[in-house]
Amino acid sequence: MKRRFCILLAAVMLVFTLTSLTNVKAVTDDFHVSVANLKEALAHMEDSLHWESITYSRLLDRIQSGQEPDLLNTQVVFGELQALKDAGVITPFTPDETLVNDLESMPPFTQELIRKYLVTENGQFWGCADYFDLKAMLFYVPDAWADSPFRDRTPPTSFEEFLDFAELYMDTPHKGFCLLSAWANEKFFVENEILKMLLYTWTIQQQYAGEPFRFTSEEFISLLDRTKKLLIRLQKEEPKMNKKQKGLRELFTNTGGGSHGGKTEVSRELYNWDHMIPYRIYASQPPLVNAWGDRVVCVCNPEADTAEVNRYMENLIRQRDWPEEHTVPYCAYTHPERMDADECNKEYFPKVKDGYMTQQWLDSIGRIQGVPCWISEYYFWYGSEDEYGWKSHEMAMEFIKNTKMTAEKYAQELERMSQ
Repeated sequence: MKRRFCILLAAVMLVFTLTSLTNVKAVTDDFHVSVANLKEALAHMEDSLHWESITYSRLLDRIQSGQEPDLLNTQVVFGELQALKDAGVITPFTPDETLVNDLESMPPFTQELIRKYLVTENGQFWGCADYFDLKAMLFYVPDAWADSPFRDRTPPTSFEEFLDFAELYMDTPHKGFCLLSAWANEKFFVENEILKMLLYTWTIQQQYAGEPFRFTSEEFISLLDRTKKLLIRLQKEEPKMNKKQKGLRELFTNTGGGSHGGKTEVSRELYNWDHMIPYRIYASQPPLVNAWGDRVVCVCNPEADTAEVNRYMENLIRQRDWPEEHTVPYCAYTHPERMDADECNKEYFPKVKDGYMTQQWLDSIGRIQGVPCWISEYYFWYGSEDEYGWKSHEMAMEFIKNTKMTAEKYAQELERMSQ
């Protein structure tokens, strides 16, 4: 009875939790989760037919009526997992030796991430994630950098330092080099990527600090104005599309999620996590490396059999690391030692000579240095006014292409969308 009363109280507080504490606009008051009976989920690990998508309010109704599901599948990045923790809707479970050993054999950075978001202070698990990527703001390309006119400079370590360098780059002869690879053959691709670097880094740092979103500050508008001036120069002076970058050596690349990491798009030069530039505006901020991935399976019913819960979670991570339906496992950041770069390239990039993944990239995952976070970088692309992000994308492209659209006006639009 006490637990049910707490859950009902949590339902009243949920709107505050989601909108005020997480600062994530993409989470709605009545978000969806998937639920399942433990026995049926175990019997049908190969498909999701026995998982039912329901709203949070419907979940509360079931709990109130004594029909709470055993398992619950939710997301981390939009703040839903934390909201469910705070509301007492999910319950941690005691992992068995297999799950503990699996965690302890992961790379150090991944262990830190998992312990931060999915492990309690006394070692219980809130759930298990079946797949995720790690992403940084940018990577510099070491060999190209060493051969460039900027070889005596230290590569940037923040967005502000990247802007400083990019302005110097535009003022310095740099024949044979380009700033950033356009890995999609689209006009304004590079400009769009640089703008997203600023927006994503700004919002990730704000969320990490627990601050409300603010885009109309003098600080942000100044950064936006500098970025706008850089984009205008890039449009006039630099190759605009991938096919026009052929023969050039890119100094930076922002690819690096999952199987797509280790070789640049244009010059095919090597880079790895040792060359990462984290999500931070200023070098004084924490060097964030962000997790982006699939959902987390949690326990909703505190009476669920712990042994059977562990058996399900073991099957879940077994599918993650040794999937029967795929040649290549999705475990680059949980167990990179189990991945084969050559096989991965054949599976995912059969038409790309030598692919994109390298063994050096996989080996470097164990050396990632940064502060882990699991936050939505896309929050402002989605919302009640702009469900699929089309308006947001159109507004960004308008800012990039229209020289008359000021930083102040664009910042005001971002501020309006964030409220």
